[in-house]
Amino acid sequence: MLNIRAFINSPIRKNFLANLFGIGVQLLNQIVLVPFYILYWGNNLYSDWIVLSALTVIFGMSDIGINSVIQNRFSIKYAEGDHSECSTLLSFNFIIITIVAFLSLGGTIVYVATSDISQNLDLHLLSRDDASLIFILLLVNIFLNMYSGIPNAIFRGKHLNSKAVLIDQFAKLLTVAITFICLLMHVSITTMCILLVSPPIIALAYKCYVSHRLFKWHLSLHIRDWGLMRTIFIQALGYLSFPVCNAIILQGFTLVVNKFFGADTVVLYNTTRTMCNFIKTLLATVLHSAWPEFSIAYGERNTARMSSLYYKSIKVSVLGAIVISLGILIFGPWIYSIWTHGQIPFDYSLTMAFLVVLVINTFWNTGCVVLIATNNHIELGLLDLFATILSIIAAVIVAQYTHSISAMVYCTLIIDVILTIFVHKKFKTILLKVAGS
Repeated sequence: MLNIRAFINSPIRKNFLANLFGIGVQLLNQIVLVPFYILYWGNNLYSDWIVLSALTVIFGMSDIGINSVIQNRFSIKYAEGDHSECSTLLSFNFIIITIVAFLSLGGTIVYVATSDISQNLDLHLLSRDDASLIFILLLVNIFLNMYSGIPNAIFRGKHLNSKAVLIDQFAKLLTVAITFICLLMHVSITTMCILLVSPPIIALAYKCYVSHRLFKWHLSLHIRDWGLMRTIFIQALGYLSFPVCNAIILQGFTLVVNKFFGADTVVLYNTTRTMCNFIKTLLATVLHSAWPEFSIAYGERNTARMSSLYYKSIKVSVLGAIVISLGILIFGPWIYSIWTHGQIPFDYSLTMAFLVVLVINTFWNTGCVVLIATNNHIELGLLDLFATILSIIAAVIVAQYTHSISAMVYCTLIIDVILTIFVHKKFKTILLKVAGS
């Protein structure tokens, strides 16, 4: 009975289930709602919504990984018993987000007051006033979610990361519900955006209430440790390399395919990649489940726990990748016939290439938790950028001389082989360093 209870109450398993729930919410938001947008709004208004939403998402990157770095460091320092630095980290997080929010919102208000955002973005139906208000409200939503990430550090440090994830996902689920109801009730898009501000406010208020009971801290606007601030900024900037590399892979390879293979192959390539990327998203739940616990184990100098989390995470991810890949190869044609309504054929050679890359990628993409969770990711990010550029160059050469799209996909193995070797060696180095401290 105790073993069963321990299995159920394991923080990692709770994290895993919470992240799976998040994927379900994401599917509702990104896939299920789409036909309703088109049905009730039409293509023109839905196009305007996509443009404004995409533009505000860029502002979501403006914290340059500050939240992630601080959450890692908070967990480590809390495990070490340094509660004074923990409080400093939370205050610093609040100050940075406030400065970024003030500059972003202030600049946006000046922009929409002096320029016609509707005309500048070539919007179809939204007037200047409506587009300006919607843009500001979407931006407010972005920064409310950033503020909501501050107390997440406390949940992580107390082995309660799954609770923070669930609160965030229920807020997103409420957002989906509000959007759906507004579409059905033909509520104006501006009124809908006003209502959509409420879920992040509710989530933020609830998390602040719960987290304050877990860890008592008081906001201080006076920064004493400028060295700590500089360290956090450098580590946060290191996170930017990962979305940059992802963008290069996504857009760069699409451009190469378009140049050498044409429009029809671009559609086939991107459809197959989308399916495989969804599998990667599922497997990433393993990384996100182990991440908070690895930070705590690192702070506690628990090398046995660190080693166990590292190897078990990789084993689970690789096994999951292999099983799902076999399922795709067996049921792929049937999935494609339903998903694409028979418009896009299932290509076994191309799918096999993506799946082989997916399995190899899992070795480092899951194992890199040892670097990301301990804020030792800067070298990984730079190496990832170098390997990504190398793979793009190789893809151009392979596409030009082999005229094989499958062979071109295998060029991304350059990234995976280099980073797998690096991550494993780096893990050994960190383990020895912790054991000797």
